[in-house]
Amino acid sequence: MRKYGRSAAGAQRWRCNYCGATVCFRREDQTQQATFAAFIDYVLGKNAQYEVDGTTTGRSARRRFAWCWNVPTPPLAVTGEVYDQLFIDGIFLAYNWVLLTAVNEHGHVVARQWAATENAAAYTALLDRLPPPRLITCDGAAGALTAIQAAWGQDAPPVQRCLLHVHRNNIRDLTNRPKTAAGRALRALSKQLLHVTSTSEAAHWSALLAQLHSHHKDWLNERTFARDDPEEARRRGKHKPTQWWYTHGRDRRVYYRLERLTKKGTLFNFLTAHPGHVLHATTNIAESLNSRIAAVSYYHRGLSESHLLTAVDWVLYFRWVAPKPVPQIYTQWHQADRPRRWIIPKKSNKPNEKIGPAHYDTHTTAEEGLW
Repeated sequence: MRKYGRSAAGAQRWRCNYCGATVCFRREDQTQQATFAAFIDYVLGKNAQYEVDGTTTGRSARRRFAWCWNVPTPPLAVTGEVYDQLFIDGIFLAYNWVLLTAVNEHGHVVARQWAATENAAAYTALLDRLPPPRLITCDGAAGALTAIQAAWGQDAPPVQRCLLHVHRNNIRDLTNRPKTAAGRALRALSKQLLHVTSTSEAAHWSALLAQLHSHHKDWLNERTFARDDPEEARRRGKHKPTQWWYTHGRDRRVYYRLERLTKKGTLFNFLTAHPGHVLHATTNIAESLNSRIAAVSYYHRGLSESHLLTAVDWVLYFRWVAPKPVPQIYTQWHQADRPRRWIIPKKSNKPNEKIGPAHYDTHTTAEEGLW
């Protein structure tokens, strides 16, 4: 055989030296590798299936990518590196799935955990295989705080509460335009919290919080008795005239939220966890990953449950510390005899069937005299 030009499609043509027959050899592996690369571009991009194949229905793309959904995503191996800061957060997705992720200070995904709910067990499974960092930042979810102690025990790092989430919770109680003097002072103090960048500013902010309490202490402690406001008492379930509640409960809730977090030391750990360095005070790095996942699920809305999990897994993998090139992923999968993706089992919510005779049923019986 010798080279004999190229075909109309641009493929290398070969000619037999004895009989003169010409032939073009097809490289199925290269064709499928190119298809897999196009599939990854589709999953990570925002184009719809009909935009990928240039048709009006996208059927050609679905048929072309059918086998690509079965390629397992390489695992996110734990490197053992001790990071200066880790961010943990969760995002709720379709089909009642919750995705928990751990992201380092550079925005790289370190670990992920699929779960049915955002609880302590799921966060513990996420953190169990990671070495404790210098500082861990979260939004204050109870399950996350419990899991940090359960996973690392005495080696648990200090926790930094996301200051943006704290401020958002305060605004939810105060609104953006509080009408009371105490509410306006608390809103200004909560907003100032986002601009603290040094230990001296943190000490000044704590002093302002104590000063605010001394000035508005009587206001925050005011009570309303059920006999003075019967309509509000009925709404609150206070039926006895001597029962009471705090008159300015929202203002009081915001103040004691800030006081509690200040006493725990979780507001300004980002200033002291790594001497000489100022770490991040918010979970914006983790939120950027969540926004990317939400965007992919929106661009490819309508995916089945297994396809959605697959697409999100690929997004996470290419945000990992050291992702492999797409050709290498395909080659290793092809050389490993093409294993299929493992589908995450999901607990069935079907009610258990009762064992025993039916008392009231829709089935006809001979006792009804129908035959």
